[in-house]
Order: sequence, then C-alpha cells, then structure tokens
Amino acid sequence: MSDTKKAFVPNAITLITILLSSMVILMGAAAVAPALMPMKEHFGESEFLVSLVVSLPSLSVAITGFGMGILADRLGKVRVFFIAMVIFTVSGTISFFLENFPLILVFRFILGVGITGISLTTTALIGEYYTGMTRAKVIGYQAAAIGVGTLVLETLGGSLADIGWNYPFLIYLIGVPIILLGLISVKDPSRMVRDTSSQENGMPETLDIPNLRGKIAFCYAMVFLEMFLMFTVPMNFSYYISEMDQPYVMMGILLGIMGVSQAVFSILYTRRATRLSDYNAFALAFAMMGASLVLLYIQLLPVTLISMILMGCSLGLLMPTVIARLSMLSTRKSSGKVMGGYSVFLNLSNFITTIVFTPILAVFGGYCNSYLVMGIIGFAVMVAVLAIKARDRSAAPAVVRTKTVPRDPGEFPSMYSSILVATDGSENSDYAVRNAVNIAKKNGAPLTVLYVIDPSSLSNIAGALDSAENIESAALNASADAFAKSGELCASAGVELNTKVLIGQPADMITQESANHDLVVCGSVGRTNAKRAVLGSVAEKVVRSAYCPVLVCRKSQE
Repeated sequence: MSDTKKAFVPNAITLITILLSSMVILMGAAAVAPALMPMKEHFGESEFLVSLVVSLPSLSVAITGFGMGILADRLGKVRVFFIAMVIFTVSGTISFFLENFPLILVFRFILGVGITGISLTTTALIGEYYTGMTRAKVIGYQAAAIGVGTLVLETLGGSLADIGWNYPFLIYLIGVPIILLGLISVKDPSRMVRDTSSQENGMPETLDIPNLRGKIAFCYAMVFLEMFLMFTVPMNFSYYISEMDQPYVMMGILLGIMGVSQAVFSILYTRRATRLSDYNAFALAFAMMGASLVLLYIQLLPVTLISMILMGCSLGLLMPTVIARLSMLSTRKSSGKVMGGYSVFLNLSNFITTIVFTPILAVFGGYCNSYLVMGIIGFAVMVAVLAIKARDRSAAPAVVRTKTVPRDPGEFPSMYSSILVATDGSENSDYAVRNAVNIAKKNGAPLTVLYVIDPSSLSNIAGALDSAENIESAALNASADAFAKSGELCASAGVELNTKVLIGQPADMITQESANHDLVVCGSVGRTNAKRAVLGSVAEKVVRSAYCPVLVCRKSQE
C-alpha cells in the first residue's frame, strides 16, 4: 500500500512558504534595529551593548553555520527547517515580554541559530525541489523575496518602534503563518536518481587552478568588507534618523528602499548578456558603497534616500559576482565547504562592525563624520582592488599557442582541421550551428559544439548560493536541446560531433577554448534578443580576443 503513495510534488503554497522564509535570511536580525535608541533610553545601557541586539545573532550564525549544515544532512532538511522556524519565532518574540537586558541578549544569540537553520534549509530545499532552469527562476524569486523582506521588516519595525521599544519584537510572529503553511506544503523531497552518463560535460571533480585557495579567500574578503561597511547603517540608523528629527518609521522605509534596490539591481544585472569582469565589478561596488556612506555626511532626507539606493545597488552588484566566482572555484566535493565559509564571513562582518564602529564614533565625534570615514574606507578598498587587478595582469604569463604561424601565405593549410561553434540554443545560434556544420562537412573536420552557462545567471544575493552540483544539473538541462539539434545536423551531414559544457563568462570561455581550434563560429546575438550590432556583445569580445579566425553569423531580419 505504501508503494502506491503519490510522490510529493512542490506546489504554489510550497513556493510561497519558501519565499516567506527567505524574507528573514538577511535582515531578520536587523528587523528590530529601529528600536535600538528606544532600548538604550529604556535600559540605560551603552550604545555598544544595545547594538549587540542586532549583531549577536550574526555572531551566532557565524559560529553555528557549519554545525547546522551537518545537522540538516543527518536529521533531514525539512525537520531542521521546522525546528529552526520554531526557534526563530519563540526566541525572537519572547523579548517583547522581557525586562532583563542580559536575558534579551541570550535569546538574541539563540535567534541566530534559528536564522542559520532557515537560511541553510530553504536554499537546500530549492535545490532539491526544483531542477534545471526552474531552479534558476526560483533562486531569482528568492532574491526578490529577500529584498522585499528588507522593505517589509524594516518598515514594520520602524512603525512599531514609534509605539514602544519592545513592539518591534512582535515582527518575529511572522514565523507562525510560515510554520502553518509549511505543515501542509513542505515535505521531505523524494530521493532523485541523477543521470551521470553526461558527467564529462559538467563540472569537474577537481580543479587545476593556480592559487585556488587565494582566489577563494579574496572572495571572502570582498563579501566581508562589503557587509562590514553596510552594517554600520542598520545598527546605527535609529540614532542617525533621530538627529534628523525623523520618526523611526522613516528608518524602516529607507532601509527597505535599500533592500528593494539591491534585489532589482541584482536581478537586472545578472540577466545582462555581458557583464563586468570580477575585478571591475568589485571596484565599482565599493565605489558605490563609498559614495553612499559619504553622502550620509549630509543629513538631508533626499540625500539619504539617494545614499540608500546607491548602497542597495552596490550590494546587488557585489553579491552575485562573489557567488558566481565561488561557484566557479568549487567542485561537487568542495561546494558545501566553500558555501559554509561564505556564510561565516557574511555574518561575522556584522559582529566585527559592532566592535570597530564604536571607537570610530568616539574618535570622530558624530555619525556624520564617522560615515564619512567609512566611505573613505570604501574608496580605499576600491583602489586596492584595482591595484590587485593591475598586479595580476602584469604577472599573468602571455598565452602562447602551440601551433606555429606560417610566414609564407602558401604554407597556410587549405582547410580547417578543427572547428568550434558556440551555442545557447537561441534561433540565431542555431543559424551559426548550421553554418558551422556546413563548413565542417566541406573541410572534413570534426565539430565541437560549446555551451557556456554563466553561474551568475543562476545565483543571486546573499543566501541564494547554488551548489556546484545544482549548477551542473542546470547546465546539462539547458544544453540538452541545443546539443540534440546539433547532433541531428551533424548526423545528416556525416560530421564528427563533440560537445562541451563550460561554466563561466561566455566570452572568456569561448576565447579560452578557441586556442584548441582553427575556426570559431558564433551568432551575433543570443537569448537576450538585443537589438544591437555586434559591437559590445559577446561576439565582439570573441572577435577581439580569440586565438584563431572567428566567423560571426547574423541571421537576416525579415
């Protein structure tokens, strides 16, 4: 009888439950930030001790992150999800009734355990419930939910802080409807049997990347410094807003605007056909972060609004760039460890901010001056990133092709011995494949069909890091149709076909692979449906950088 039970299929309520849970991942601890000044006045504690109400949960996340991940693997992710949600709801709400400040700090540390479990399990359940490009879409929804959560939690927290210091703690009652929805819609996912026949086209078991640990550590440093600068705002904004004679609800609105701009910028940026290099993205992100903090030197509401938008855009640029880079630097065996380190540094920065910003405030004598200093630090990090970029570029060895270039034109080969065609499954790239097959047939050459998937299109802001295995699965699913079309064309033309999937930025990966071929064929535009010429596109970058001739195929517009 049990064998005939209907398998669990996630539905719309399941998705809603996951998205509601995701709302508390980034700003769950900072939801009560608008109450920091009222709490200081009520309890008579120092600003440092009161700021622990926001930073202590993040320290808890940094300490318990690895352990909660192991527990979720052993007990089951759904079970840990419900345990974490109960911890979050109870430990968060109970401070509403407490008059003992040290006891409030104890429950704030416990709250961090709940946030850790929610963050780990919701992201993991997305990976198990959804596959391929559907998973990529849900990750995008999760990113938007985190931004909306910032808006809702901070706005609501500011409104409740105007009533009393303890009322913002009622925000954590949001866990009650999430638990109820989860009981009817979140179940243990069925074990999936994965097809390993195409494993060679996916991500490698090992990586041969020079200074791999150093590159991972650099990504950790980027996210740590970014969040270190950002968290100076929610932890001190209630004092800053009060100096402007604004109600606490305005603090919530401004922080909410930051969260929405972060989500919107992140989604729009990751959907672009071409993106900045990692170094340039990091440098621009810290430039925007520095500018946003410098603007806080001017205590005018319109200027503060612009500052929050800039800060959100900075986060929306840096976070997916870090996540995409870490995805490329991890294998199936190391992705969990890499993700754990990412979570640790993401949350440790919040606690360090509490320790460092207090003496800065004492030395420079005011929030305006202190934010100006933090903004200068942001610009200093930008300069450091550009310096590292210049150093790495000067130290990088020149790429030398193994084939010698004939000096006499008569010595050039009369035909291509190896042809590469890049496809993304779009109509324009299909046209390029047909041309490549025709050229390969006439030259009697094998054809390699390359599909490049950009991990930043599958990743988003904090908390939505996809594992290497999940990105591999999405890549194989997305490339299947394109390879099937290519296989049919090659079979009918009698052309030898090789297929290959690479993870990275399309232009870089195509250029890298071109060193192994005599001709590259690609379309002028892809799935972005860009109404623009080759200039500035992936094809243009390949033309400039490839190690062999490039044929760009543009299908005529009828």
